[in-house]
Amino acid sequence: MKNQRKYLKDLLAVNVNELVLETGYYEITIGDKLLSLAPDRCPDGSYVISLFVNHLRQPMSWELSARPHTGRLRHGGHIPYRNDEVYYVVSGGRRFRHLFIDSETMTIGTRTDFFPHHWQAYPRGKAKEANKTFREQAREMEKELFPPARDELARWDQDYKRMRKK
Repeated sequence: MKNQRKYLKDLLAVNVNELVLETGYYEITIGDKLLSLAPDRCPDGSYVISLFVNHLRQPMSWELSARPHTGRLRHGGHIPYRNDEVYYVVSGGRRFRHLFIDSETMTIGTRTDFFPHHWQAYPRGKAKEANKTFREQAREMEKELFPPARDELARWDQDYKRMRKK
């Protein structure tokens, strides 16, 4: 069996902002292991997302960064206090909205941890053809079965141009 290449869509995405503001944790069972991600405060006052495997803290963690959620709402609305900041994970000096989990290799990281070059995250060429949606495949089949009549299109185009000149 061929080793199939992984793409970003094949990984499990964990929204950092939801994890911090709404749920407070993220848990998933992969095989016989329970992976948990939870925001945590360090002794120096900074905040991180800590990794737990089967309720045991692991040395892996990601620094959290927050920016104010600014903007204007219509009709005098305001952004609620509980949503006034947007949270990110910091990795390599950059902020990321999501952490990704590879369920086969049990690795966790940001997009650049899995794909150092941005073009590697998305299918190209034959791989892109293999991942086409049903709708795209149906459109291609329709074009093959019912090709547009060139004469009718050319005639319509000439009529349209003539009408535009008037």
